[in-house]
Amino acid sequence: MPDSDRDKLVLHEMSSRGSAENTSGNQDTDEELLQANGINVWQTAVSLAGGMAGLGFLAIVVLVVSTGWIGFILFSFVCSAMIYTAILLGRCWNMVRLKWDQERHPYGAVGEEAFGVWARRFINFLVALVCFTNTIPVLMGFTEMTLTIGGMVLEGTLCFWPLVYGLIICPFVWLGTPKNFWLLLAASLFTCSLSMIFVTISTFLISDSISDHANATHSEFHESKLLHLSEATGTVLWVLSLHSTLLTVQQDMQQPQALTKALILANFMTLPAVLVVMLSLLTVFGNALTNVTGTAIVFSLLPDDSLKKTAALLILVHQTGVVLFVNNPLFQYLEEVLDIPKEFTWKRVILRSSIIIAQVFIQETVPHFTLLASISGGLLNPLLSLLIPCLCYLRLTKKCQSQPSKWFTLETAVCFVIIGATPCLMVFILLGTGLSIGLGRTAFTMPCYVNATRAGL
Repeated sequence: MPDSDRDKLVLHEMSSRGSAENTSGNQDTDEELLQANGINVWQTAVSLAGGMAGLGFLAIVVLVVSTGWIGFILFSFVCSAMIYTAILLGRCWNMVRLKWDQERHPYGAVGEEAFGVWARRFINFLVALVCFTNTIPVLMGFTEMTLTIGGMVLEGTLCFWPLVYGLIICPFVWLGTPKNFWLLLAASLFTCSLSMIFVTISTFLISDSISDHANATHSEFHESKLLHLSEATGTVLWVLSLHSTLLTVQQDMQQPQALTKALILANFMTLPAVLVVMLSLLTVFGNALTNVTGTAIVFSLLPDDSLKKTAALLILVHQTGVVLFVNNPLFQYLEEVLDIPKEFTWKRVILRSSIIIAQVFIQETVPHFTLLASISGGLLNPLLSLLIPCLCYLRLTKKCQSQPSKWFTLETAVCFVIIGATPCLMVFILLGTGLSIGLGRTAFTMPCYVNATRAGL
């Protein structure tokens, strides 16, 4: 495409985006941008909220509360940065989507427009790797919730459940793109929200003796707040890292230019519930959580009653939608590489089922939820969720806007802060994870295929 034509195309898109985002609105322009078969803003928000990992939230609340107010501040900073870069990434796609509308891996297309073909290849590889690794802790969640429900009756069965749930969820992953399974994600959001309500109720029903027991159970480990902050940061980055999937969802929207609204709605659907659980833990347990281990989730602090088991069952159901949501960009990418059509075929069944089998194998090798989440959150997600969106946005804005907006200086400053903070966060998280492994309390446990009865969480 000649440079002049490309400039015209980009300028036209920027003009359309500006009209669409104007609060006064232009109904004719909006109607022209509608995609008849897409999902609307509310459906998109529900999909994004349902795709967040509920089990990860239940790990975050314990880690954040155990670090006190500094944990809340860090949690707020990381959440704000993740939401902001998600908005920037959506704007990047709006700048280039007229040219790349049929692209099956849009994040790579954004990278190519910003920095060239090499960036496209690197981002596509990174997206595939992040999707693959982020799903493994989610699959581990099926096993953790099953053991929480079954208790001592299921002791020693850790290694068998990944195979069972891998077979159960395979038919669900054969669904196409987010517009084809948004109802499943809506069910995931409902079950996750209901589970958090049950967790909050159960927390307030805990007696002082239960609180003392929780403190005594973990008192042999005297971890520093710094270590807990490292673990919490990695898990937050893992849970809120929608960026690898975000543009795939945006492609399926009726109005892709309205992604910012959907993102804000999605976070209003999830984060308030997380804050309520945090406050309930802080109120009931107080300083009793200062000695919990980094592997603890909120279920390990609750009494073994029907309320806890029901909450765990709801999270177990919730995980099905998360597996499909997180894996979808990886499916799309490999299907294009292997020339598999968008329509449902036996090739899709074979490919997607094979990916699930590979993820189950990795899970059987490292059967440890929080360790996997921390490593994935610290090593891979910061690049894809913090650094690259800022770099692409600054580059594309400079290329596409003949006259900077009034907010460009502030946006640039915020982007530079995030760009500078990202390597520091990565080092901080990975050092904390390495220290945890060195202390022996998050050591790599024996693989299931070596000894199924000795492998542990």
